[in-house]
Amino acid sequence: RAGDGRMSMEEAIAEVGKGSMRAERKAASSASKGGSPPSKGGGIIGSGTGASKGMDVAEQQVRVGVTRAGKKGKSVTCVDGMDVGTAEEARELVKKFKRVLGVGGVATANGSLQFQGDNAAVLVEMLVAMGYKRTEQTGGVVVKRK
Repeated sequence: RAGDGRMSMEEAIAEVGKGSMRAERKAASSASKGGSPPSKGGGIIGSGTGASKGMDVAEQQVRVGVTRAGKKGKSVTCVDGMDVGTAEEARELVKKFKRVLGVGGVATANGSLQFQGDNAAVLVEMLVAMGYKRTEQTGGVVVKRK
C-alpha cells in the first residue's frame, strides 16, 4: 500500500477479482454452519424454472401461485417451473398471456413469469390446454378442474 492509505492499481484489481464482501461473508457463514445443499424444486413461488429445465412439456411440474410479498400489497400471479426456452420465447409467451388476461406481466431473469392480479385459475386452465399436464395451483381463488 502507498504511504497515504490508498491502494495501488494492482491491489484494487486484486480486490475486485475476489468478489463482493457480501459473497465472502455468505460463503464464510455457510462454511461455518456446515453448509446446506441447495433444495430441489425451487422453494418459494417466483423462484424460477427449478427441476423442469430441459424436460418435455407434458412432464414439467408447473406451479401457479399468487403472492403479495414485496409488491406494496398488490397481488401478483407467478408461474414457476416452466422451461419455455430462450428469453425471447419467454417474452413472446408473456405477451400472449398478457393479451388474453388483459393485465401487465413480465418474464423475470430467473425464469418465472409474473402477472398483475389474481389470475391463477385462468392461467392453470390455459397451461393445461397448452399441454402442461402437471400444472398445479398453489394460491389464489381456486376453480376446480373437471
